Amino acid sequence: MSALGVMKFKGDIEWQIQLAKKFGLQHLELDCDVPNPYPEFSIRRCQEIKEFALENNISLSVHLTYSNAGASVCSLQELDRQSAVYIQKQYIDFASNIGAIYVVMHPGTAPFYMLSELFLKKLKTQLVKSVIELSKYSSQRNIKFHLENNTAFDNVFYEPEDCIEVINLARSQGAEVYFNFDIGHWFTRADKGKALPDDPVEIMNKIPKELVCELHVNDYVPEKITFHPPINQTEGPLKGENFRRYAEIVKKLNPEVLVFETAFKTLEQVKNRERIIKEETKYIKEVFGI
Repeated sequence: MSALGVMKFKGDIEWQIQLAKKFGLQHLELDCDVPNPYPEFSIRRCQEIKEFALENNISLSVHLTYSNAGASVCSLQELDRQSAVYIQKQYIDFASNIGAIYVVMHPGTAPFYMLSELFLKKLKTQLVKSVIELSKYSSQRNIKFHLENNTAFDNVFYEPEDCIEVINLARSQGAEVYFNFDIGHWFTRADKGKALPDDPVEIMNKIPKELVCELHVNDYVPEKITFHPPINQTEGPLKGENFRRYAEIVKKLNPEVLVFETAFKTLEQVKNRERIIKEETKYIKEVFGI
């Protein structure tokens, strides 16, 4: 969508809640990436959203901004990192005002020339500082803070081991942090020269159960670079038997909520969006046995 279309869509949260309810969902995640109208929302407007969500039995989470200035949460420049943390706090305040129970943050990005061992060590140190500060800020507002793995196109923190290390370092300093592992993001490594294993969902066995609260679920089509295709239609790795094994592992991890992310890339998909969502939702419920 154009920026104007995105702003209109993001601003009408009541409509999004109604759609979630229409399709038999129980949770909605709002996207604070740029552009978004949320910093301008008044306390009264946020209260209206909170009450409407409660009336419709839809819980809420907020995805913090992951581009532009917000992507500097791991910046080597302390001024930039602090500025990014300040920005993310504004969105955590928004999450608190609408009654959201979770927030999710990407680990920030780095240019290709900062991928040496020395730079990577410093980037990790900076990210840990941001995660500790933001998770404690969230906890004070009764919100569970999640770190989500990047895509491989972000150059850093796209492998689960790297994110888990950051989370454990933050937890060792008293921060309550969870790992929102996005398997579709992890599949992007195939387009950065890192092959996927024969069993593409075995990576889920590396996720510690105690770090799981909310998980993002989506697919990715390597080579075509297609993000978030409908799970029941895709040519990506998360289909058929792979998706069924994924569901079994996820059920053992026992997350509080799953956020399914689907995007329409063609005009034909947009025209048939309701049918696609109904079919995908039915497929997901069958696979998960709900």
